[in-house]
Amino acid sequence: MSANLLSLNLVELGQYCAFLALLVALVQGLAPAVAHVWRQPRLAQLSVSGSVAVFALTSLGGLSLIHAFVTSNFSVQYVAQNSNTLLPIFYKVAALWGGHEGSLYLWVWVLTLYTMVVGLHGRKQYPEHLPVILAVQGWLIVGFFGLILFLSNPFDRLFPIPADGHDLNPLLQDPGMVFHPPMLYLGYVGFSVPFAFAMTALITRWRSELWIGLVRRWALIAWGFLTTGVMLGGWWAYYELGWGGYWAWDPVENASFMPWLLGTALVHSITVQDRRRMLHAWNIFLVISTFALSLLGTFLVRSGVLSSVHAFAVDPGRGAYILAFMTIVLTVSFGIFMLRGRYQQAEESITSLMSRESLFVWNNVLFTVACASVLLGTLYPLALDTFTGQKITVGAPYFNIVMVPIFLVIVLLMAVGPLVPWRKANLERLRARLLWPLIIGVAAALGVILFLSAVHWTGPAAAGIAIFALMNLITEFARAIRQRRLQLHEPLAKACAKTVLGNRRHYGGMIVHFGIVIIALGLVGSGLFRSEASVNMAPGDEVEVAGERLRFEGVTPLRGQNYNAMQGRLTLLNSGREVRPERRTYMRQEAPMTESGIDSTLLRDVYVAMTDSTGGDRWAVHVYVNPLVRLIWIGGGIILAGLLLSLSSRRRARESEVSVGTVEATK
Repeated sequence: MSANLLSLNLVELGQYCAFLALLVALVQGLAPAVAHVWRQPRLAQLSVSGSVAVFALTSLGGLSLIHAFVTSNFSVQYVAQNSNTLLPIFYKVAALWGGHEGSLYLWVWVLTLYTMVVGLHGRKQYPEHLPVILAVQGWLIVGFFGLILFLSNPFDRLFPIPADGHDLNPLLQDPGMVFHPPMLYLGYVGFSVPFAFAMTALITRWRSELWIGLVRRWALIAWGFLTTGVMLGGWWAYYELGWGGYWAWDPVENASFMPWLLGTALVHSITVQDRRRMLHAWNIFLVISTFALSLLGTFLVRSGVLSSVHAFAVDPGRGAYILAFMTIVLTVSFGIFMLRGRYQQAEESITSLMSRESLFVWNNVLFTVACASVLLGTLYPLALDTFTGQKITVGAPYFNIVMVPIFLVIVLLMAVGPLVPWRKANLERLRARLLWPLIIGVAAALGVILFLSAVHWTGPAAAGIAIFALMNLITEFARAIRQRRLQLHEPLAKACAKTVLGNRRHYGGMIVHFGIVIIALGLVGSGLFRSEASVNMAPGDEVEVAGERLRFEGVTPLRGQNYNAMQGRLTLLNSGREVRPERRTYMRQEAPMTESGIDSTLLRDVYVAMTDSTGGDRWAVHVYVNPLVRLIWIGGGIILAGLLLSLSSRRRARESEVSVGTVEATK
């Protein structure tokens, strides 16, 4: 009885802390304005103290909800809707963000975390502007807490108290649920920090060269988390949904992809401003737009306007608040930008079309066009339905036709960009460096045409461009190492390490590009050369797909903690290994789920999904052979490694020193 009473009291304490966090965030947002009006600068410091208090209070509220899930406190309506006594503890914690109310609470929790970190970091780095930065984030916190506490309250009680909960959606009872949404939110919300810096710069006329370097690091952190979230989402869809793919241009997938596109443009464009003092106003526009798309992703997923396997927590009644909040943020931010943007003027301009800054500008144009194309394909069906009542679906054919050529050009620019110096390129030297990578790339494209029977022109084109980019990266790195060894006579391993560590920012970017090329190769292989078959199989039956022979051994009953399953066994006759797909039925919801069985090597995945029994001992089995699909996940890991290397770079003054043997020393 005492344990139950403690649980009930903790929920009330959590709700009280959440309301108190709203009030403190309001003080945080008002403090700089009040300090300016009353001419009491010390009052502005309330924003700094408030940032820590808001995070602490929000954490107490979040921890009380997690405690309610762990202890199966079904007096909390949200817990009763999204948990069950049989639910494994792993998923009871993750169930916090398994529904509408809790996922919004996670959003604001992450926002308060970023706000506190900015507050602690900025006390010595940018103390004069810190209160305004925190005030901007404080108003964002107020906006989200207003939605949570008055329209989507996860602390609402339920009486009478049910004996058991409804259970978490079976689709979400997967390790991907534990990591994918938090990573996305860390990415989404992370862009609030550059947004707050940009608003502060406009309001206070903060000189761009003094804050843009700070924004770069925050933008990279947010981009890294968002990249991780997108990659985890693709992996989750791949092994969980049983359709053999990883990206279907689903509207909710697009909601995370759009801020990733503009965020990628932003991290490149910031480099130009940092190095060449140009694109000041454009970068502020990108900052605002990227954060706006993060808010749009929240609106699309949480408002109920989309139908998607990913939209697991929808509520149309609360969508109006999110739309109004997003409209206010956009109106105020772009209004300030229009009024004050003229103070953020570029100090230099592009002097040559064949320069690194010129290629960066084209990079920005392509990413922006790609984002606009995805936005059009995602919102056009919604707008058409709203104004005419006509329902259409914009699916993969549109996105593939539009996006594939854009990304081919982006990879081509990525291949050439690192070889082109700032201000102006030496065309003869550039031609010499590009010659052999170009020859190898053309040979790769011809090889795809002659030996792999490509069914579409994008196959050889993508393979050729990807190999061209890969060889450029490899030869450029090899050239830098060779020059260092000639000058310093170092061993190969030491020369490699010193070259990379001497310019972490440059080589971190090259490693990120290397990872993107590896992903491109994986997309080409798995997207254009996939083979599949759907068959009814009884024990002893065999099927052959793309040279892979499988024998169905039968099914075995299996019992999990909160589900029953029939586990199939198929032997890969080429290797002797087994794959074991499952057909699960969750006890509480009686929802059937397919768990795929995958045998993976570097060159291919054999992917098996088992659906329904077709009578007797026969089962419907779907077999896919996906070439090179593992390269997608390997490439994602390489991207994160390069990002971490870039973030580990030391202060700018040290970074700008060109180490012996680096590429920069040759330009």
